[in-house]
Amino acid sequence: MRIKPKFDAYSHKNMNPTLNYKLKRLAVCGVLIFIINMVSSYIMPVMHISNLGPASALPPVFGLLFGPWGALGSALGYLASDIVSGDPPSIYLVYFFVQFLYSYIPYKLWYILDHKSTIKTPRLDTVRNLTKFVVIMFINATVMAGFQGFLLDGLGIYNLVSLITVIFALNNFDFSIMFGTLVLIGASYHRISITKPPTREKTRLPSQFYNTLGVVALATGVGNVIYSLYSGPDLYSTVAGAVTYTLALIYFMKPVTKQVVEKEYHVRVTLTEKLILVSIIMGAIIAMVTGILSSYTIPLLPGEDMVFWEAVYLHVTVILSIFYISSILLLSYIERTITIPLESMSKIVANYVSDSEGITSNALIIAKCQEYAADQTEVGILANSFQNMIQDLEVYLENLKRVTSEKEKINAELDVARKIQANMLPQINSLGDRDEFSIYATNLPALEVGGDFYDFFMVDDTHLAVVIGDVSGKGVPAALFMVIAKTLIKNQAQLGKKPEEVFATANNLLVEGNDENMFVTSWMGILETTTGRFTYVNAGHNPPLLLHRAESLKKEGDGQDRFKSGEKYQWLKSKPGFILGGMEDIRYHQECIQLEPGDVIYMYTDGVTEAINQDGEMFGEERLVEALTSPIENIKGQKEDCTNTCGAMGIKSNPKSGFDDMCTEIQSRINEFSGDQEQFDDITILCLEYKGSNKKSDTQ
Repeated sequence: MRIKPKFDAYSHKNMNPTLNYKLKRLAVCGVLIFIINMVSSYIMPVMHISNLGPASALPPVFGLLFGPWGALGSALGYLASDIVSGDPPSIYLVYFFVQFLYSYIPYKLWYILDHKSTIKTPRLDTVRNLTKFVVIMFINATVMAGFQGFLLDGLGIYNLVSLITVIFALNNFDFSIMFGTLVLIGASYHRISITKPPTREKTRLPSQFYNTLGVVALATGVGNVIYSLYSGPDLYSTVAGAVTYTLALIYFMKPVTKQVVEKEYHVRVTLTEKLILVSIIMGAIIAMVTGILSSYTIPLLPGEDMVFWEAVYLHVTVILSIFYISSILLLSYIERTITIPLESMSKIVANYVSDSEGITSNALIIAKCQEYAADQTEVGILANSFQNMIQDLEVYLENLKRVTSEKEKINAELDVARKIQANMLPQINSLGDRDEFSIYATNLPALEVGGDFYDFFMVDDTHLAVVIGDVSGKGVPAALFMVIAKTLIKNQAQLGKKPEEVFATANNLLVEGNDENMFVTSWMGILETTTGRFTYVNAGHNPPLLLHRAESLKKEGDGQDRFKSGEKYQWLKSKPGFILGGMEDIRYHQECIQLEPGDVIYMYTDGVTEAINQDGEMFGEERLVEALTSPIENIKGQKEDCTNTCGAMGIKSNPKSGFDDMCTEIQSRINEFSGDQEQFDDITILCLEYKGSNKKSDTQ
């Protein structure tokens, strides 16, 4: 099955960057860095050569989001703020290069450190990605603080191994964790496009070569730091520093060979991201409170600014590290036991709902649910409930499939039965070309097959029999009983019996074996075509309507008879007899009238007068008479619609009879009256017009 999902998936869409797009991102990054750096320089004026503070959280994030253009924008923002601050060119040019690498390195590390075959774009949606982000920020802060110290040591400003280097490393790491994570989660929420790195299937140098250079650079750097602690800066440490950062830069230029993918989500921010966001905000608050308390509790001695700020940053880093390590451990537990199972269950539900072949994947879904159903937690209960639901649905769908198949088979059989039943009703051309009368008939069953019927046939050359009937009930049982009743009446009539004798014999035959107590209401008449003598009998059926209008006909230009509007119908009353099939040995009484040329007998079943509207009101006999006697005007469109509808349902009509306009008007009135209400009962109409004959015969 396929049930269409109600949410669109949100994902970072990697655009094919144009130059205009790149320049916009560069400008935005540069302006933000410049503004924040200028503000923070007045709040934390530690060293004029490099502005410490919250601004250092943005460059790594801009690099992760926008790649080289974000890194270049960040470097230009710092360059502008250093120039405005009055730093010498030797300082701000070095710092421009440092800031570019400070922004660019996290971008490369995110894609070259991952050992998986596919790499997802930066998003803190899992604890693994959060840990990866923290590790990258630590590497970036350490490497770039050392690299900056190495360059400034060469300029004679301060030593590589000094408090200033430590302060820079702690500053960059602390603010990257506190605020960089918030910026990255905000970018995910607002679906900011992430720039993917170019990928290559093959590289000129093997991947292992770059990894070896990275290991050598790390070992050389650590050795150089240890050496500098004991011997101080000298030529060896300078050469070692140059080798270290040259190898590191080569490693950071390692091409990306793995596939970069973007994970799609049904929500803007996942549950794990929300928990991470709460932890980051709490950590930031704790860090700021720790920094404020430390700044008031740690004594600031004259000339000991660096020692003071080192102590402050150290306090903040220790508290922050303890909190975030504890948070990562707690989040890892929550992710493993709650968020991952919930997200997995959500994905299972989404796949199950959207899979058109859902039944074939039930085994896999149940197996996945069983992984979590064993847990004695709410998630385990949910997984167990969903597993039971899938199993129940599988049984239900199998039953539904079987029932649907059986229903389709039954519907096909009923369609064949409908066609057979419709073909059992007589056709006008079965009587040949007769000028003495015109006949019109229609049958509209409420279901596929029905219990209403009509019949007309020649008993002999000069006697026409017309029959209309309504079997109790609807559907297949009524249709079967209708076939029997119609056949018995016709067989008895063709033996030359009178109408009352026909009904008496048919009644007794219908009573035999009628254990279901079904019955038929019927009305029958026999017309002697040479004289117009009409003998009829009623077995509990609706009385027909009679139109005497021998003088009402007029000739049109084409010489064909047409109905005149406003003609008056009257009920053809008779003593009602008992229903057919009710009990044995019922006597029926026939009556006789004389028809004149142009007279019309309108026979119908109770489906006409008992048509119901939305208020439960019946169409009734008054509306039927009104429809028959009202002027027939502007019904060309209605006539076409009725012909299309009725033709599909088994209308038998003589095109010369003129009854089709009358049918259109009545059907239109019934449809208008019923509105959207379903047809409640079968509707059958049989009309007979006597036109007269010059032949003479003995009356029946």
